[in-house]
Amino acid sequence: MNPIMFSIIIPTFNSSNTINMCLESVLNQTFSNFEIIIIDGVSDDNTLELINIYQKEHSNIKIYSEADNGIYDAMNKGIKLAKGNWLFFLGSDDTFFNFDILNQINDFIGETSKKVIYGNVKIIGNTTWAKNNEIYAGRFNTKKILNQNICHQAIFYNLQFVNETIGSYNTSYKKSADWDFNLKCWAKQEFEFINITVANYSVEGFSGNIGDENLSKDFVNNIIEYFNFSVFNPLINNYDFVYYRDVLIKQKESNVLRYYFGRITKLILKKISNLFKKK
Repeated sequence: MNPIMFSIIIPTFNSSNTINMCLESVLNQTFSNFEIIIIDGVSDDNTLELINIYQKEHSNIKIYSEADNGIYDAMNKGIKLAKGNWLFFLGSDDTFFNFDILNQINDFIGETSKKVIYGNVKIIGNTTWAKNNEIYAGRFNTKKILNQNICHQAIFYNLQFVNETIGSYNTSYKKSADWDFNLKCWAKQEFEFINITVANYSVEGFSGNIGDENLSKDFVNNIIEYFNFSVFNPLINNYDFVYYRDVLIKQKESNVLRYYFGRITKLILKKISNLFKKK
């Protein structure tokens, strides 16, 4: 096995208030075989000046500053520049949970053949989908990842797998391209879970409380494509699926008889279930 090297990709834009804390959490890791790739969106504060101070002392920090098309465009640039064999994306206002994370992941990589490894994050701040200081979000299965995302601050991706099998982030999804990316990855191979908290994830920034209208429009079609699902697949043909209404529309378009039969069957089963609950 080749020695493990991590490429830590950090998109920045006017990050002067947090970049020191972020970089310190990486540079003080007990495992030292990593590079830091900073993709800056032409900050007009002193972000680059602060990074330059660190770069003078650490040759493994690389800085690229140019206009981009959003955070996922920056992350795509980072992937192309990466020289390591494992990728990790860290927000400029996020930090590793402790200084031994990369060492623990390095040891774990030797124990698995999976191409994506994930743990938990600690939520910092307030959001509509998690509480401050909550450890988010445990082990996933296919049903769970179809309904909620794994934070990219919890995930390590094998670079060869990404380059040869997955490709880049879809930059038309300005706010949730990482969920789409993770679904593409999971459809090829389920991830390996390590029960550690990988990072402190600040939800006060870009992605804390917002949805993605473009991804919402495409979500069901993407799932059908990535997973080779029928619109009648039970993982999406159920009330718990977050885009169930869109599934029903597509069912009606594709097979109207099966659609109505399924709807009637579910209503009957629901009434029977309610009767038993009353008893």
